[in-house]
Amino acid sequence: MTNKISLIIDFDDTIVESNTARDVLRDFVPSEYDQIAKLYRTKKINFRTYQELSFEKAFKVTDTSKIETSSKKNSIIRSGFKNLVNYCEKKEINIYVLSSGLDMYINPVLKEFEKSLNVIAAEVHFDKNKNPNFEYKKSFDDMCSPDWGICKCKTVEQLRKNSFLIYVGDGITTDLCASVKCDEIFALNPLYNSLLERKITVNKFENFKQLEKHITNL
Repeated sequence: MTNKISLIIDFDDTIVESNTARDVLRDFVPSEYDQIAKLYRTKKINFRTYQELSFEKAFKVTDTSKIETSSKKNSIIRSGFKNLVNYCEKKEINIYVLSSGLDMYINPVLKEFEKSLNVIAAEVHFDKNKNPNFEYKKSFDDMCSPDWGICKCKTVEQLRKNSFLIYVGDGITTDLCASVKCDEIFALNPLYNSLLERKITVNKFENFKQLEKHITNL
């Protein structure tokens, strides 16, 4: 293999066992969140609007430090991730955590690994009146749909020029679009079944120990 290996890993429901964003929002604004989530599930609003509306509700009743505490409380990192990070660091393999979510709840969970990971996610900044502004400049392209904010395909296209890319994810929207542009895919459902239906080669993701073993064989 001539190209350097790079890993692209989704956060919610992939690095962690559940959806941290959902769990955090239900800690602070459960009824409001469920109403907004229903609008998203029924396709009445897009993902970006769903995320921004939900966190705007949360910011009215709590602050960033409490959200960070909630995210750590609600997140269980999948088996083998720490060993994988250590292995990749020794082998100079880059790991990109690529999420459509907000770095404000992702970074606290991954604090232990911050020097070893490249986190690409949406950012939140507050103006002088403490109003939140959501920014997606870390992975954005004018050709991408604004519905998602973060454009995972943009990041993949940049990295694939010089890397053998392995994608790990679970979703059938942005993960599906980005994963098929990579050299290998490890997937959880619903992404796994969606790729099988499209007759796209995919590995069933079990845990990060499995992924480390696979990379070692490469």
